[in-house]
Amino acid sequence: MLDRSYLIICLFALVAMFGGGLIGLYVARALPEHHLTKESGAVVKLAAAIVASLTSLVLALMLSAANGAYSVNAGIVTKLGADIVQLDHLLRAYGPEASEARASLRAYAGHKSEELFPASPPPHVDARRSADLLDRLADSIMSLELADRRHTALANQALSLTNQIYAERWLLWENPGTTVPTPFLFVLIFWLFLVYLSFGVFAPPNLTVVASLFLSSLAVTGAIFLILQLGDPMHHSWLRISGEPLQRAMSEIARP
Repeated sequence: MLDRSYLIICLFALVAMFGGGLIGLYVARALPEHHLTKESGAVVKLAAAIVASLTSLVLALMLSAANGAYSVNAGIVTKLGADIVQLDHLLRAYGPEASEARASLRAYAGHKSEELFPASPPPHVDARRSADLLDRLADSIMSLELADRRHTALANQALSLTNQIYAERWLLWENPGTTVPTPFLFVLIFWLFLVYLSFGVFAPPNLTVVASLFLSSLAVTGAIFLILQLGDPMHHSWLRISGEPLQRAMSEIARP
């Protein structure tokens, strides 16, 4: 499911860039002849090249940051699945006394999977309930009777893994959404508008030029769309993080 606000931003960017090029073509016909000399064109193209270079650098940095956010979140989900499987293995090794803790772990894993990767249409999932289930899991582990050194070591390792799952839960819950500040994004679109405006002023008004302006605007819009999607992989993103690690973990811990 796509966030409508992202589509609106991308449509605005496309209109700004392509519209800027068309405005430049129109303005060129209204300007006096001495404004369109080779000397004037050289200065305008130089100024546009500076803005275009700055815009290209910013787009590259934004794409790198968005890809980093995507990779970090994907890594947290994978680590969460691995920790759930490892915790279940420790509880299984502890013995029948840990059956209640294992049931709490299964309940938490199922609820967390629904919370992070809801079905379509997504049901209402209480995010607070996953925290309560995790608290219940920790209480079950701390309530285990430590009969000997082996059980003590297993319980300590299980509690340590539970603390890691707590940390991973909060890291995913605190995900603020897109890594791109909206005001900065609109400043970037304004820069692109100026660049395309300068392109249109000194371009001949023919179909080839218009098609080139549109296709290049579409390409840059695609890059902005990709940045928005990669920067927000947990909220209505077309490039959503895969829930397969959690699904595999749930299949593994379902074994008796």
